[in-house]
Amino acid sequence: MAMLDRAQNLLARNFLAHRGRRPARNTVRRRELEVLEARALLTTFTVTNLHAAGAGSLRQAIIQSNSHPGPDTIDFGVMGTIKAGRQSLPAITGTTTIDGTTAPGFQGSPVVTVNFNGTRGLRFAAGSDGSALEALALVRAGGAGVTLIGSNITVQGNDIGVMANGSTVAANRGDGIRIVAASHGDIIGQLDPVTSISYYNTATIDQTMPVSGWQGIRSAGTPGQYLITGTSNTNGLLYIGPISGQGGTPLSVNYPNAFSTSVYGPDVVSGSGSSQVLRLVGSYRATQGGPVQGFVFQGTTADLSNSADYKTIDYSGANYVYVHSTMGDLAVGNAGDIPAQTDHAFIYSVPQGQIVSTITYPGSQVTSTTAYGIWYNGGTSYTIAGGYTTLLSPGQTASEAYLVDYNASNGQFSNWTSFAGPEGLTGPSFATHFQGISSPVPGVYTLSADVTNPTSSTPLQATLTTVLRNPDGTFGPAYWVNLNYPGATGMQTADSVAGNQVVGLADLGSNGGIISYQATVNLGFRLSNVISGNRGNGIAIHGASGVRIGMNNIGTNASGTLARGNAKNGILLDGGASGNQIGGLAPVGGDSSSGSSSGNVGVRPPQGNLISGNRGNGVLITGGATGNVMTGNYVGTNAQGNPALGNRQDGVAVIHAGSNQVGNGMPMGNVISGNARSQVRTSAAVRLSGRGA
Repeated sequence: MAMLDRAQNLLARNFLAHRGRRPARNTVRRRELEVLEARALLTTFTVTNLHAAGAGSLRQAIIQSNSHPGPDTIDFGVMGTIKAGRQSLPAITGTTTIDGTTAPGFQGSPVVTVNFNGTRGLRFAAGSDGSALEALALVRAGGAGVTLIGSNITVQGNDIGVMANGSTVAANRGDGIRIVAASHGDIIGQLDPVTSISYYNTATIDQTMPVSGWQGIRSAGTPGQYLITGTSNTNGLLYIGPISGQGGTPLSVNYPNAFSTSVYGPDVVSGSGSSQVLRLVGSYRATQGGPVQGFVFQGTTADLSNSADYKTIDYSGANYVYVHSTMGDLAVGNAGDIPAQTDHAFIYSVPQGQIVSTITYPGSQVTSTTAYGIWYNGGTSYTIAGGYTTLLSPGQTASEAYLVDYNASNGQFSNWTSFAGPEGLTGPSFATHFQGISSPVPGVYTLSADVTNPTSSTPLQATLTTVLRNPDGTFGPAYWVNLNYPGATGMQTADSVAGNQVVGLADLGSNGGIISYQATVNLGFRLSNVISGNRGNGIAIHGASGVRIGMNNIGTNASGTLARGNAKNGILLDGGASGNQIGGLAPVGGDSSSGSSSGNVGVRPPQGNLISGNRGNGVLITGGATGNVMTGNYVGTNAQGNPALGNRQDGVAVIHAGSNQVGNGMPMGNVISGNARSQVRTSAAVRLSGRGA
């Protein structure tokens, strides 16, 4: 039944009729820099000597790149120190990737040093949009080590202000990185916290219970233990155990006297152990080929055979009712007349035993709306995830995913937000749908999503997607991590999510057919830039917007054990700098239990920065800077989070700047400790959370 239901649901969303974050990229170094461009698309100029000028020099490679139309790359066939000479290197004026990872002997740390000898540092000027600077040591510039004027520039894996050993100070006289107001959308460091993805294929839980399909997952309330639900032939299936599918307990779930049962959404209501009360929702057929009806079960595992604990969920006039997810007092699902038209999304109240609302994405061109996931935020607040289909016109997508908040006390919807996967033929994905939702920490949502991706071996692509709430309560942009089960072709789905755990289906073709899989997206901190020892600020953002700073050591050595402070602030935001992000979204740990935060408090969040040892403030937000977010950083500590290094002034100072956010709840909040003055000092309205805040 699970596979039939799956096909019906895909048809209902136009995935088969019409049919984050970016693809997982190769990593090649200590700082595991992303491959930013396909090399075949670039013209390559190679640095073959360490001379200040002439054929084969870095200077000549920049000159050639600037004069060549289209994107280029500068590779290195030599290692060692390049001395710039008496004249500054030319500014970069075209889209150019300067790639130190290509140098011989590179094994993760820079092996090419550029000694500017008091001349200007590297400058990415107007016209350099989309450029990248990777894996160089940049020292002794007369001003900033790097200046960004162009936009959407990535600076990764460099030592700026210290030598290639990541520790010996060789100061640039200005800021390590200076970003001016004309620049926006830059990435300083590493944003991808995915170190690996572990896949599991559980064809059978035991010899009597083959897994036809996984359709739901939630934390079982104990770290490392999950409730995973689906089908086993015509039986519903509940598995309680580790994500690997080994060593747990499988249980049959059958609606009383039904021909077949599918379980979609599990949740813990109360208790623990054998007295733990669970709620399961799903669908059943009373007779073979008969209509599909929804159901809800609530009780202990000992009650699974008790017919009194099951209740049918009907939608008037619908022959097909699928109930997909439950949490708090509510459940969500979809209903319709035929499988391809299950276009009535609904909210069901468990205490009231009735449907209390329908869900329709706003817009005159919307032809159907579906709901697949619900998360209880506390109080009367819920967040619902699903998708909607639109009437097509040239250049439009067929369907997009959405998130919306629902207030159970007054039945009002708010914060409707649409999302499209990033990878289509000429723009976003043709069709996108959220399948499940969890919130490992408050304000951070992980979602399982199905998207079309014509560049993938699975054009129906499974993803793990992360969305962070903005300071005003709205939803921020989505970050996509593609899931590619080994050998999958044609189709892979992500049916449900719990933190960084995903379950779904993958088509292995002639090598195994359609299988059910589990996946763990492993997250971890991966050092990118060391920006230390400079005579100005480590990073100075003067009026720029949309800059993201992650996975850097700013003011310490590469190991994060010794102070190598910048003479001013670790990070400065001024001149009306807006919408910038210091740190990141990724929570530590994968469990999400009853809406409460979980994870390893005291373990450095994967996307955060270490900002310590600086002679000014760790972070100074001033000069009318607004709408900036700082989450998941260590400020004043060493790499282990101990208050050993400090900054000589405040950890974070927010002065004459409003509507900024420092922290997002634990463990996403910042650890701010050991600084000489205040841990956080503010003269402006600022949202604070996290230790030391």
